[in-house]
Amino acid sequence: MTLPVIIPLVLMAQPAAPDSLEADTSSVQGTLETIAYSADSLVFHPGDGDLTLVGAVSVDYRDMTLHSDTVEYSSDDEVIVARGASELFDRGESITGSGMIYNINTRKGRILEAASEYDFGFYSGASITRVGRNEFNIVDARFTTCDAESTHFHFYCPVMKVFPDDKAIARPVYLYVENTPVFYFPYWVFPIRRGRQPGFTMPKFGQTSRDGRYLREMGYYFVFSDYSDLWVHGDIMEKTRFVVAADERHRVRYLCNGGLRTEWRREFQTRRDRWLVFGQHLHDFPDGTSLRLQGEFLSDRSYLEETQQNPEDRMTGEVRSWVSVNRYFGRLSFQGVLDRTSYLNTDPDTIPGEIESVQEAPDIRLSLPSAPLFRPPSDPSMIRPWHSIYWNASAHYLSRDMRMEENRATNSAFRATSGLTASSRLWGWLALSPSIQVRGTVYDRDRNNESYPWWLHGSAGLTASTDIYGIFGGGIFGLDALRHTITPSVSIQWAPDRFINGDGIVNSDSAGMEYYSFSDFYLPSSRRTVGLNLLNTLEGKRSIRGQISRFDIASLNISTSIDLEAEERAFSPLTATLDLNPLQALDITGNGGWDLYENEFTDLSVSSSLRLAGYDRTLLPDSGMTDLGLPIRMTLSHFYRHGLQDSPAISKFRLTASLDLTPGWSLEYSAYYDALSEDFISQSYTLRRDLHCWEAVFVRHISDVDSGFYFKINILDVPDIKIEQHVSNF
Repeated sequence: MTLPVIIPLVLMAQPAAPDSLEADTSSVQGTLETIAYSADSLVFHPGDGDLTLVGAVSVDYRDMTLHSDTVEYSSDDEVIVARGASELFDRGESITGSGMIYNINTRKGRILEAASEYDFGFYSGASITRVGRNEFNIVDARFTTCDAESTHFHFYCPVMKVFPDDKAIARPVYLYVENTPVFYFPYWVFPIRRGRQPGFTMPKFGQTSRDGRYLREMGYYFVFSDYSDLWVHGDIMEKTRFVVAADERHRVRYLCNGGLRTEWRREFQTRRDRWLVFGQHLHDFPDGTSLRLQGEFLSDRSYLEETQQNPEDRMTGEVRSWVSVNRYFGRLSFQGVLDRTSYLNTDPDTIPGEIESVQEAPDIRLSLPSAPLFRPPSDPSMIRPWHSIYWNASAHYLSRDMRMEENRATNSAFRATSGLTASSRLWGWLALSPSIQVRGTVYDRDRNNESYPWWLHGSAGLTASTDIYGIFGGGIFGLDALRHTITPSVSIQWAPDRFINGDGIVNSDSAGMEYYSFSDFYLPSSRRTVGLNLLNTLEGKRSIRGQISRFDIASLNISTSIDLEAEERAFSPLTATLDLNPLQALDITGNGGWDLYENEFTDLSVSSSLRLAGYDRTLLPDSGMTDLGLPIRMTLSHFYRHGLQDSPAISKFRLTASLDLTPGWSLEYSAYYDALSEDFISQSYTLRRDLHCWEAVFVRHISDVDSGFYFKINILDVPDIKIEQHVSNF
């Protein structure tokens, strides 16, 4: 509260008598400071030194201003009194009252029938008394965020002690809705400092069929600095468990950010102690080094499935911990990673050889991006074809430990790769892009337990493409013009059926019997393939009020490949991807694969999305809203996959819609529907009511995983003040 603003009146003590009064505005030089004031009239009593300002009084001192009907100063008892409607401004904030009194000797003051706006709320009191330098007493204090003439709610406290920019201590505190008390707090301490402040957090109340009645997120919030905080909280479930958790956050702009969550729970029925630790940290050092780390640790594999409220969290099948360091040394980039992934859904009695965990430590990568092999001349006319030749290099070292149910596989290898690429255009229309690559790999051992085996292999490729344009007149959907672009391309990939190792030149068919293949360390193999690709794009151009906009309407990409080494069925399935955007609100994507030998589809799927926003005039006569109608928004998406070979058929719809029934009522609906089983996967209904300064929300959710309802009434500007109820089968 802005109580200290009474201080400028103190500086009017012992004023010097002016020699003359001109008009109705003067300046008085006191013994301490200069104060500017104005009034309709000024009366000075030379005998006793009293001073009276009458009518539209304004007193200015630094960044503080007092407006009042009358201001009196008594030199005998050194008391300053402001009478009538008074308002005091201090650094953009104001406090009003029916009168103000300040004693210079005791440095105590009082504001009668005070009212003030602070941040997002309104304060008032029968009287505010200053009892110390930064200490005030308020009698019959009231606070509300409601700006209506008749407030819909307020907090009332008979006695309150306020320490400005620190805290307020109140006892007791009553919450009134209209004029009816609904809550009582015997004692309350709350911060009034700006920004994040420490304090107790409001818990959540509710009930579920599994846990019974519960009290969640009851705790205390710590603020250590502008860069870090900590929230310690707990949950009490009537039937199942007791939980203690701590959430830490830290963030320094342009330097680091992260957090750490720890959770411990005691389960009543099983008497088990279970825990979770999750942390992450990102750090960017001034020298360009970046550090990323994440850690996930669980007491048991079923922890997430049995404890998390979010269905997506419950279906998480793995936990992953890793550390990554990245650094540039000129053009050379370095990345080092330590990574471990544990799979939670492993069942030793079902699938033989299931993977339990994979650890990659370390995983080191070095990379030199493409750069010109020959420095290009500064004069463009001197550029020759060899100036378009670029070279690149990379290296990768990996040590992997994979644990399965009954065995374990450990492998390490180092790979170095270097290549040349070029690009040129013949006759101005044919684009050519040749490439050559050499790759060498060294292992820690081979399948015969020989140490440090190695091999060297190369490959080459050539891609040729061109663009064919066609421009047509518009007239359709208000378009000015249409452009159709056809881009055919042919790519050739070649790799010899020989590679070099310690024994000389060896046939690549024998590589699998000697070397391990894991992660991205694949074996040398011969390859002679031709890829055929045909891309069609249709673009539109529209001019509105001189503004030209271009956008894609449709694209169709068709591709296949030919294996020149295959003795039969050399052609791969013909694949096609069709993207349609006929309207800004409609997207359609189709994917398909066609077996050229069996004359049947190998893959067929279609996804679509429709977004609508507008006004519904159906309920307009009774709605009392604008002539446009009721605002409505809807998004409908569908995914269809035809059941082919071993893949099952899928046909699922997602719908989200919202309708503003009145200025105060809104309805939202979401659904996930399986068209093949003719059943809903999940549904959710949300009804909202705007109660001016309050908000009421009712949610009904239905699914196989979690069904129930959620109801909440909360203050909009103070969301922690709420009444809520949550009932579900989880």
